[in-house]
Amino acid sequence: MLHFIRERAKGWVAWFIVGLISIPFALWGVNSYLNGPSDAVTAIVNGQPIKQVEFQRAYQQYRDRMREVMGDRFDPSLFEGESVKQNVLDSLIERKLLQLANAELGQRISDSAINTLIKSTQAFQTEGKFDPERYRMLLARVGESPASYEAQLRIDILARELTDSIQQTVLTTPASVDNILRLEKQTRDIAYGVISAQSLSDHIQVPDQEVQAYYDMNKSKYLAPERVSVNYIELSVDALAKTVEVNEQLLKQFYLENQNQFIGPEQRSASHILIEGDEAEALKTLSEIQQRLEQGEDFSALAKQFSDDIGSANDGGDLGYFQQNVMDPAFDQAVFSLSAIGDISEPVKTEFGYHLIKLTDIKQSEGKSFDAARDDVEKMYRYRQAEDVFYEQAEKLADLSYENPDSLDITAEVLGLEIKQTEEFTRDGGSGIASDKKFASVAFSEDVLSNSLNSAVIELSKTRLVVLHKNKHSLASQLPFDSISPAIAEQLKFEKASAKAKEQGEALLSKMKAGESSEALFSGSDWYDTQAYSRASSEISAQIVEHAFRLPQPKANSAEFTGFSATNGNYIVVKVTGVTDGNPAEVTDEDRDGLESYLLKIEGSSQVQAFIDSLKADADIKINREYLK
Repeated sequence: MLHFIRERAKGWVAWFIVGLISIPFALWGVNSYLNGPSDAVTAIVNGQPIKQVEFQRAYQQYRDRMREVMGDRFDPSLFEGESVKQNVLDSLIERKLLQLANAELGQRISDSAINTLIKSTQAFQTEGKFDPERYRMLLARVGESPASYEAQLRIDILARELTDSIQQTVLTTPASVDNILRLEKQTRDIAYGVISAQSLSDHIQVPDQEVQAYYDMNKSKYLAPERVSVNYIELSVDALAKTVEVNEQLLKQFYLENQNQFIGPEQRSASHILIEGDEAEALKTLSEIQQRLEQGEDFSALAKQFSDDIGSANDGGDLGYFQQNVMDPAFDQAVFSLSAIGDISEPVKTEFGYHLIKLTDIKQSEGKSFDAARDDVEKMYRYRQAEDVFYEQAEKLADLSYENPDSLDITAEVLGLEIKQTEEFTRDGGSGIASDKKFASVAFSEDVLSNSLNSAVIELSKTRLVVLHKNKHSLASQLPFDSISPAIAEQLKFEKASAKAKEQGEALLSKMKAGESSEALFSGSDWYDTQAYSRASSEISAQIVEHAFRLPQPKANSAEFTGFSATNGNYIVVKVTGVTDGNPAEVTDEDRDGLESYLLKIEGSSQVQAFIDSLKADADIKINREYLK
């Protein structure tokens, strides 16, 4: 459980800060989406406007960020609608409130600090150095100027500093951690009995007339779903890339213009001495080794003598060549911080122990020749050319399919696209392209289904667009009784067996509460004797654990009982005879630290949200809901 908490503890503040300072640059311009009136206002916060263009930009960046996080699992339909837009607007309102709070507090950030942050941002660098032209180009892609970006960055940094200051006031005590650990690691003495619904169902008969009556009363449940088949045309960068004509002269020219794209990473080789075990002893040993190195002893010989890394010790600690971000982060940082061959680091702590690291060689970044990089050059050239065509044809696709709404023929002919056809599918989707929820949803829209018009352009991904048109529509139809009567009979039998199991179980539960012996009431195979189980026990059903841990602590020499119907129809009687709190002293330092960090995050997030809620409560906020529809 603590591991679960530690791995998944990502509070509101973490997402808030990521949203504030991330720079989700798209592969192609967001600016085409931002065509609303520049002076239109979506909301006013204490007299300060949030303009429509700002809201639209934030909304598109949110979608881009979710697409990047979710990858192939991204479903555009999940990130549309008024509720999603309201969430985006709420974040802008909160940001505006924090901005105004900072202004009131007189908080400032220097121009030099902003300048340093921008120059150190990797997205704005070429070959590790700040590139002013790249900076302006990337900002232009998202409709920003350097001045507007720097102003927003200043606001975001101050907002982060304010929320960080609030979080840093949060404390947790060892006593509160211990209390949670006692509960978290608690075990309970649990016994339980099972009344099997399956065994009861073997003796239950469901008359045909009862099945027929149930069918007649619930015909709406037994319909063959409405189905549709559509024609569609698809515009994608990948498909366009295959049609781009190439020749060696074009590729060589492209290679020369983009040579920096075909440079391999710097590689370094290093040797190390690893000392495992107790921190104090490890550092003492490394200190002695450092003294011997200062006296001129050979690093390789000392690695063979002292290093606990059996994989490299016999080779004098040699780890060979590797590039950045391959090793443990602390180890990696140490290696790539050393400036000269032969330099030796100070002791470095990783999850494996403590290291001394010697830099033994540096292979500088090397550019690939045209011949070596030719396949990559062709792939990049095709994609770049296809992108340009894609953006141009995307506009034509929208215009032509709208101006010729009764079929896809003219649009397909002008753009040279193939009209494809799907199999029939339901509102839940189908196979192939119809498995996309957005595609299926549009196929059943009023314009397509009822009015037989072309759909609007559907964005399946940033580089894949489709337009569809109805081909065939089948209305929902009643399934015949004979085809589903066996399933209805089984369903009714299950319901009767579950009800009978519950009836018997509740009777047994009453007798157990009255003092009768559990073992006497249940047959041997249906009663499971007392064992100690924790909340995380996997030996028994999670449903049993959940109900057992809901019970109050039993008094001495007594028991607490409960019963419930399980999802499989069985009725379970649960008996708890004892509770043993967890021992905080037995918890590892790692688990304790993880829980403490989690508590601090939760409480810090709560304090930040409370602060923002207080700002909202005192604020004058007006929203133009027209822009959320």
